[in-house]
Amino acid sequence: MRSNKILGIVFPNVHDELMGELTERRSMGSVPFCGRYRLIDFSLSNLVNAGISTVGIVTKYNYQSLMDHIGTGKAWDLDRKSGGLFFLPPYSNNDAKIYKGHLDGLAGAMHFLKSSKLEYVVLCDADVISNFDLSDMINKHIESGADATIAYKKGKMPLNHHDVMAFTLDGDKITDITFAAPEQKDCNFSLDIIVMAREKLIEIVKYGYEHNLTSLSRDIFQKAYNDLDMRGYEVTSYAAVMDSPESYARITAEVVGNADIRKQLFLRERPVFTKIRDDMPTLYGLDSAVKNSLIADGCVIEGTVINSVLFRGVKVGKGAVVENSIVMQDSVVMENSEVQYVTLDKKVTVDAGKTLRGTSIYPIYVRKGANV
Repeated sequence: MRSNKILGIVFPNVHDELMGELTERRSMGSVPFCGRYRLIDFSLSNLVNAGISTVGIVTKYNYQSLMDHIGTGKAWDLDRKSGGLFFLPPYSNNDAKIYKGHLDGLAGAMHFLKSSKLEYVVLCDADVISNFDLSDMINKHIESGADATIAYKKGKMPLNHHDVMAFTLDGDKITDITFAAPEQKDCNFSLDIIVMAREKLIEIVKYGYEHNLTSLSRDIFQKAYNDLDMRGYEVTSYAAVMDSPESYARITAEVVGNADIRKQLFLRERPVFTKIRDDMPTLYGLDSAVKNSLIADGCVIEGTVINSVLFRGVKVGKGAVVENSIVMQDSVVMENSEVQYVTLDKKVTVDAGKTLRGTSIYPIYVRKGANV
């Protein structure tokens, strides 16, 4: 694959509004996941594992946490003299504004697109959990000569995500695009991972800017699918789209409870890179019990943890029970407390003897730094 000809662009704020309090103070891309990762780690790792070494991140708002996590891009080998990582914030030029859609966001990053000498662009969102061979998708796009190639998954469309494209296909050629599919029925839904020629993308973005268009999927792809040669690329391995706090808890539970899904996501040949935090090994007390859980380093567990995810530095006191829950970095569940179907954000303290109990359908969320 001619990876030196590919530019990556990531949208970390895509559909923040769907995630409720999880994205109240952070972007979608910086939402913690599975003990040590952020959602954007999967997008960045897919790009880097495909040999892409120039990546632009089109930020919108609430991106301080994202910048703290990514830094110079060293964890993804993107701290380079040639190429590397670029943050593309709003108001970076006189015409830029807070964008409403992908097309709008790319218009704000037009200088970055025009100044690049790379031949192709990969666009991707930060709300997709997947690890697939992106290089194969890029190669097939180049071989086909298509205007756009879009990754899709066969399955049930995300229920709360109203901008997901559903495809009708003839072979790999997209023949129709809709934005609705019957609930509980399988369809070919977009993962919003798109490969295009850079010059073609610039042409489309210019057209969108001149006609006050904001959505790449609705305003361009759906209306012009007869005029554009668009191909679909099926992702057959595990892929999931975050579209609500409930989906966050459900997808986490799927990863925790299914070893086959973990094997598809965390591959030795295509690792998921993330920011490194050195910490001591997790300490387990004499009376502790842990079952079917993902435990990061730096934890101290003296109670019981079942079907849960503990991020770095979490403490579970004696007699405490954490079950079917997500406990983020440096949170504390004190002695004789009970936490079930709960997401505790960073640095939350659950006082001794307290009980927090949600359900699989309605998990409880406790915001960062709270004391319960």
